Amino acid sequence: MKANTSVTAFTRLEFETRIERARAAMTRAGLDAIVLTSAANVEYLSGFETQFAWVTPSRPWYFIVPRTGEPAAIIPDIGYSNWRSTSWCGNVMTWPSPRPADEGISLITDHLNGFSRRFGKVGFEIGPESRLGMPVSDLFRARAALALEIEDCTMLMAGLRAIKSPAEVGRIRHICNIAGRAFAEVPATVRAGDSEKDIYRRFAASLLVKGADEVPYVAIASGQGGYGSIIMPPTNRTLRKGDVLILDTGSKCAGYFCDFDRNFSFGKPSADVARVHAALWHATEAGIDAARPGRTAADVFRAQADVLISHGFEVGNVGRFGHGLGKLLTEHPSNAPGDETILAPGMVLTIEPSAMFTGGIMAHEEDVVVTENVAEVLTPRSSPEIEIVAC
Repeated sequence: MKANTSVTAFTRLEFETRIERARAAMTRAGLDAIVLTSAANVEYLSGFETQFAWVTPSRPWYFIVPRTGEPAAIIPDIGYSNWRSTSWCGNVMTWPSPRPADEGISLITDHLNGFSRRFGKVGFEIGPESRLGMPVSDLFRARAALALEIEDCTMLMAGLRAIKSPAEVGRIRHICNIAGRAFAEVPATVRAGDSEKDIYRRFAASLLVKGADEVPYVAIASGQGGYGSIIMPPTNRTLRKGDVLILDTGSKCAGYFCDFDRNFSFGKPSADVARVHAALWHATEAGIDAARPGRTAADVFRAQADVLISHGFEVGNVGRFGHGLGKLLTEHPSNAPGDETILAPGMVLTIEPSAMFTGGIMAHEEDVVVTENVAEVLTPRSSPEIEIVAC
């Protein structure tokens, strides 16, 4: 399997283990097969690597894993050589695509109808936080032609991907280190008079130069004494003394994301800014400490919220204080009230408290992996004091 040269390639055993875990989960869920169409899930089980498949809606790509028997790729002709050079799965069927009248649906239904059945059900990605990688009308056509009931397999796959292998954790640690080095250079490479777009482009370029394969997400916001959003794209706003700047990146290397942010004060921070930044840092510490086996995602939220409340801050309106991380920027579970997902070794989480105050909103974020004991922080840990850009 090909991989970024700076990280270790996944072994065949890694993929065999994933397939067997998927089959065990399918038996528990009462599914005879799963049909995967999303980039994260196809890549996770097949090892397939491509950019082309996921940036155009013209051609759907399918990976089918039966509860018993050989997995199969059903893909457009144009992707055959790409598949064979990157995936361990040699059972490949193709069709000449684009062909809207039949984008592989006849191949899929014939293949699925030929399976031996125990449960009479097949899983598609149609549940929470899913994006179906095929036209919905084709799903309806498949349902009409199949001798199987269609069920959701989204949460089945989310549960599998939530527990990372050591090799997966190594990839996330690697991209966290790359982003950490890019963040460390910000105070020396930005200045009053730069626009948000200037800073955004410089930061994204730094991430790529340092080894990121992709920079799909960089949020940036700024304002006097705080900012109003943590999910904004760059604007032409010019930074000046007294501003607070946030940069938040979801960068990728070898198929895995980091997701963390850093705040910067242009000149000496106000007392309010210093106070909220320190409170967020301590809330993050509490979240890191709560990320232990046997605790829940809701426990991680409450640990952070309790610290913020004790410092006199509102907990904000984002709905959660972090989430799973891996093949996607945001994965299962959510560190939120009501998410009683039990944490287990191998889970990678973001710890992400935010607080409302007179200057607007501020947020802080680190990435951790749950171990047998305490959580390991994968990101270069920030200081309790906000970093200062000289003005």
